[in-house]
Amino acid sequence: MKVEDIKNIDIRFSFFHYTNKNNIENIAKEGLLPKIGNSATGIETTEKIFFATGAKGVFSIFDSWIRWLIAKRLTDLPGEKADIPFYRFCTFIMRLPIIHHFIAIIVNIVVWVEFKFKPFKTKSFKIMKEILDNSCFLLLNLEEEKDFSYKDIDEVKAQKFNRKLLKMVYAKQNKMGSKKMDYWNMHTFTHVIIPPNKITLIKRNNSYKCLDILLWMIENSNIDIKILSPFLYEFLQYYNLL
Repeated sequence: MKVEDIKNIDIRFSFFHYTNKNNIENIAKEGLLPKIGNSATGIETTEKIFFATGAKGVFSIFDSWIRWLIAKRLTDLPGEKADIPFYRFCTFIMRLPIIHHFIAIIVNIVVWVEFKFKPFKTKSFKIMKEILDNSCFLLLNLEEEKDFSYKDIDEVKAQKFNRKLLKMVYAKQNKMGSKKMDYWNMHTFTHVIIPPNKITLIKRNNSYKCLDILLWMIENSNIDIKILSPFLYEFLQYYNLL
């Protein structure tokens, strides 16, 4: 797998994917394989590889991740073994015909309270810090209409999930009126495999950590993350990283 320093990359328009550092050796051999991860279970319906466009997309996807981590805190309460089954059950009932309108009212209130409850937010920040400390950025060399399409559909927005709820957990710059995927939540065509020769591992000096590269992106862009990604900004302020 090729390796490149982030300072040599045009971060405005590149396609970025992040993954746990333990996956790098396998990715170098087999490439990126499409799958439905635990975070997308009960939500996504087909196997794909997700990526973000440019630094702006990276800031937005991390902002959305923090929102999602806060919003799903209650599904963690039954315990680690029950987390995924309970989460799947919740996403299932939220899509049921007719009843999903009534469920949405309850869920929206619960998520609003979660966002206001500081211990939930702090716990989510700690999880996000662990993710960023143990993940690496990959630069993907993708071809439009072969590997992906800007016109492709966001499977979550295409389902019966309440739009008010989605706005709370999606990054601030979302196009909720359209079923098309947003620039920060892009994905490949279903079942597309990205081979190793189309993947570059990103580093910053001697560090491969997502967090170090994220901080470099913030310092070297003109984007006001306090406006674009308020939850990411609050996370960085919590750890005194700005």
